[in-house]
Amino acid sequence: MAEKHLQDPGLGEKYNEKTTRIINPNGSFNVVREGAGSAINNLYHVFLNVSWTQFSMLLVGAYIIINSLFATLYMLVGIEGISGWRNLETSNEFLIAMFFSFQTFTTLGYGDLAPISTAINVIASFQAMFGFMSFSIATGILYGRFSKPSARIKYSKNILLSPYENGFALMFRIVNKRDNLLMNMSAKVLLATTNKRNGMYLRTYTQLELAIDKIDFFPLNWTIVHPINKKSPLYGKSAPEVIKLNPQVVVLIKGFDDPKFGKSKGLDSLVGNKKVDIIVGGPPCQAYSIAGRVRDKNGMRDDYRNFLFESYVKIVKRYKPKFFVFENVQGMLSAKPGGVPIIDRINTSFQKIGYDLSDDL
Repeated sequence: MAEKHLQDPGLGEKYNEKTTRIINPNGSFNVVREGAGSAINNLYHVFLNVSWTQFSMLLVGAYIIINSLFATLYMLVGIEGISGWRNLETSNEFLIAMFFSFQTFTTLGYGDLAPISTAINVIASFQAMFGFMSFSIATGILYGRFSKPSARIKYSKNILLSPYENGFALMFRIVNKRDNLLMNMSAKVLLATTNKRNGMYLRTYTQLELAIDKIDFFPLNWTIVHPINKKSPLYGKSAPEVIKLNPQVVVLIKGFDDPKFGKSKGLDSLVGNKKVDIIVGGPPCQAYSIAGRVRDKNGMRDDYRNFLFESYVKIVKRYKPKFFVFENVQGMLSAKPGGVPIIDRINTSFQKIGYDLSDDL
């Protein structure tokens, strides 16, 4: 079957030299920009995107450097213009000027050190204004860093070639590392390959067909599977043939973070201070369905939906109803993910939060 290539997704198709990986391990694009001007023009974005360690070092470094510059100005005009400087334990003029600079910059002032000369007053006036503006800017950047949405999705270290149904498949797993509810998740996996033609390196992109490319909820993990069948660009290729293509797998995960209902705040607003008498519900039944287990080679034992009952347990634990109804298909009674009956796992989970289950109503 002829391979159907996608148009360039925005990563480039023609190169003069052989390129390295498209995306770095941290998710950023492996791009070097030339002629874009100094990074000082984009300081806000730099401060937003550097690590917390780098950001803290930048703040502390800027704080010390700025106050050192003002301390130097105070020394140049003479620290005699600062009242109370003789009362300090140290006689080092730079340290005295530095301490006065810190107090002026932060508009703190303990009372012992104060400007008395005209020159010192002028410098202190400008430093106080500069300090106020600096703290305002730092506050805005801190707010931007804290309010910036981000996901913590961990990928498996390696992509595996594993037996699947009557052949093989590429598989890797992603995990939601946060205790929030990601919804309407979709996965798109591209295979980028490189060929050399007429002295140019040409990169082509092919979308890999997935066994499951959409899920409704993502509380735990998701194993993404690409079956290597006749529709796959990898079908019939040997390992040396694949390596020769300099393959790269590009993964795009999309979804919605629901901070309101994902953390029970939405339910809290509905329930308020009322006492909950009964909760009725249950997890998705696909992993427990006998028909589904028959169609799946592994009997749905590796399906993440086996453990979605844990979210139902959390809701029951939070609202502590007098009783609850846990509804599902009959296949749940025989499901054994990991070799342990799922009904035993469910019983244990509810017993831990003070409930006993009855199935003879």
